[in-house]
Amino acid sequence: MRISILEEEVQELREAVAAGDLVEVLDALCDIQYVLDGTFLEFGMHGVKTEAVAEVHASNMSKLGADGRPVLREDGKVLKGPNFRPPDLARFL
Repeated sequence: MRISILEEEVQELREAVAAGDLVEVLDALCDIQYVLDGTFLEFGMHGVKTEAVAEVHASNMSKLGADGRPVLREDGKVLKGPNFRPPDLARFL
């Protein structure tokens, strides 16, 4: 059920972004976060959320290229640079 709700909320976000409606963008983002927080609770992971998100952030920051700048794909997605390290999430479980 939570996956379906997330998909619905992401669709609402898509529509709000396409319409340029920042109030609805904010509403969709808040709804997505609300469902995500409930999912952390459902899986018993609420106690490690902050540390796990920090670990993923650190991993994402390791994607930078040798020059310290993001390595970008043509569409703007950040790619893994030479110093990339995957997040160690298993340690939180």
